[in-house]
Amino acid sequence: MTGATPERRAFHEFLARHRRFLLTTHINPDGDGLGSEVALALWLRASGREVAVLNDSPVPAAFEFLTALQAIQQFEPALAEQRFEQADALIVLDTSNRQRVGRLSPLFDRHVIPIAVVDHHVSHATGFGQVNVIEPEASATGEIVYDLIREAGTPITREIAEALYVALITDTGSFRFSNTDSHAHRMAADLLGHGLDPQRLHIQVSAHASAGRLRFFGEVLTRLEILEEGRLAVLEAAPEQFERHGLVGADTDGLVDMPRSIAGLEVVALFSEVEPGKVKVSLRSTGRVAIDQVCTRLGGGGHPHAAGVMLRGTRADARARILPELHKILAALEPAGRGSAA
Repeated sequence: MTGATPERRAFHEFLARHRRFLLTTHINPDGDGLGSEVALALWLRASGREVAVLNDSPVPAAFEFLTALQAIQQFEPALAEQRFEQADALIVLDTSNRQRVGRLSPLFDRHVIPIAVVDHHVSHATGFGQVNVIEPEASATGEIVYDLIREAGTPITREIAEALYVALITDTGSFRFSNTDSHAHRMAADLLGHGLDPQRLHIQVSAHASAGRLRFFGEVLTRLEILEEGRLAVLEAAPEQFERHGLVGADTDGLVDMPRSIAGLEVVALFSEVEPGKVKVSLRSTGRVAIDQVCTRLGGGGHPHAAGVMLRGTRADARARILPELHKILAALEPAGRGSAA
């Protein structure tokens, strides 16, 4: 483990002290959270540990194929109590915000279980675990898990490689986002050498949209608002739209990214009222604006260019809390193209 950071060494020591692990990730899990869970579970099982994975939210259809590699259970009160009683350690992946694990959070205190956090979000960089491996420079939590496995000298199987590749392509936008760096590409090259089929995995992740989801996207996009002199795009999704098309909050994934290609745009805000009185706010920046603190101040988090928060109230309430903050940020922004070169 030469060269490992103190935090990573502490994580390896954490693993060595325990035998029965419970893994979880944030509500409305994405490919990075789920892929990291599955890869870590497979690694721990290969080393003789007992592992269970339990999340607040269901696995989205696009990632259900990962459950063939590792069972992923959804929260039920009795099941959660049982899983916490059986485990002697908890690992939280892809979030360092305790509230983001949803209904599992109250059990942390009731069971007084040792916790390790592995995450790459900068918004809560201190973490809430006894061990916190939080590396904002990483393009995905799966990238950190990959490094940890390599540091331990454990062989990467094809199944582990598949889970890590899903984590990587999800959070880099298939290597299109600004967080994609040389380490991400070297990791991808190494994973490809373990026999995975990248075309099949891309199809698994991207080819699960229903006709209803596409119609839902179309409905929302037809009401696209352009504000702040063309620098801010605002989208709204109503509860009746989710119900009409048989969708849930996770089905909006990808929607907030669509307006980013509009010329001159700096920020996209999506207000999804996933159920009456509960609004999921998703923010995206095209590069010049950091928007993570807007969500962090309200209990959410994310990255400088991609962040979110769940708010109570109506969409109008959520707009009233978010849009003035975005107005301040955009008002302070220099016009695009202005430089300091002589």
